[in-house]
Amino acid sequence: MDTNSKNSYWDSKPYWCQPWSIIGFGILVLVFSLKLFNNIIITSILGFLIIIWWILFLILAPNSYQEINDKK
Repeated sequence: MDTNSKNSYWDSKPYWCQPWSIIGFGILVLVFSLKLFNNIIITSILGFLIIIWWILFLILAPNSYQEINDKK
């Protein structure tokens, strides 16, 4: 089996779309939200949306890519 045909999902993404940048940006948004609005309800809503974003882009998308890549 050719090792070049098995590319990692993250190898195809630019630096600003890597796991460390996605997690860092989400945490940064939560910190700024808490400091700016000083409201736990708004920050909680944003936190919920960020967790959905993390699940989508850090878990589901790489798994789908891997499944498609394994079928080839």
